[in-house]
Amino acid sequence: MMQRDTLIAIGTGLGSAVLFLLVLSGNPFALLLSYFGHLPLFLTGLWQGPKRLLVAAFAACIALILMGGLLPFTVFMVVFAGPAMLLTRMALVVRKDQNGNLAFLPSGIVVSAMAVMVAMVMIFVTGTLTAEGVDIQDFIAKFLSQMYSEMGVPVTSDVQGLIGMFQTYFPAIAAVSWLLMLFANAAIAQAILVRAGKNLRPTPSMATFALPGWSLFVFALAGFTVGFADGSLAYVARNVAVVLAVPFLFQGLALVHGQAARWPQKRVILTVFYIVAVLSTWSFIAITGLGIVEHLIRLRGKEPMTRSNEEDR
Repeated sequence: MMQRDTLIAIGTGLGSAVLFLLVLSGNPFALLLSYFGHLPLFLTGLWQGPKRLLVAAFAACIALILMGGLLPFTVFMVVFAGPAMLLTRMALVVRKDQNGNLAFLPSGIVVSAMAVMVAMVMIFVTGTLTAEGVDIQDFIAKFLSQMYSEMGVPVTSDVQGLIGMFQTYFPAIAAVSWLLMLFANAAIAQAILVRAGKNLRPTPSMATFALPGWSLFVFALAGFTVGFADGSLAYVARNVAVVLAVPFLFQGLALVHGQAARWPQKRVILTVFYIVAVLSTWSFIAITGLGIVEHLIRLRGKEPMTRSNEEDR
């Protein structure tokens, strides 16, 4: 049994390494598949625990060193294996709740902690580049201009405006996209394991999602820095603030789920809501703002749900 589980872990690790390498192919479909590179790791971790996940990550890293050397190994560890192991470890932590009963770590703490850690990595990377004399915004602008030129897109005034927007928020856009895909892969893995009856922890209810009090403090600190700093510090703080706003996006979605749970047509309401949200980028900003308001005044109250938690999953 132990040998079988170890072989499965090695197989999922190799699968993750293959998905990671697809990004080098240049094929758009392969690039899309590479976004699910975390999925095999989460399937192992949320099914067999952190120790088997470590085996999977080790197998993937050995394969990448043999096939590509230290650079693919380093990127995989920072972007795939490290975050997957960290998120899995936090998701499986058991502690006493307010009533003294054993319970898994609340998902709000997990999401907030991951956002803070991503923000810290962003601060380290951008700070290192700035210390080396690299103008980050200028570097990003040149990179995007070259990318559009290689794609054959004329650099019109509209494209220049788009480059300017990406130049301002490129680190945040990259970090937020990666963070959301990390959470999405974990959620997909959990759903697969629940259906197979192999999950180690129950799926958290979105309607009862709640952030820790310190999440607003760190977000406000980044916002305060943006208001009173200038130059590179303001640029980094602005992008960090966007990353630290991600937990409040989930808080806003939790409010929507909690209100939808009060209606018999809950699934229809949520389906329409997500279709509208995906079609409008600005809706995510509004939902994040709603999450901040919910965090401050608790619009859902202490008992946000009127229907069973099981039904909301």
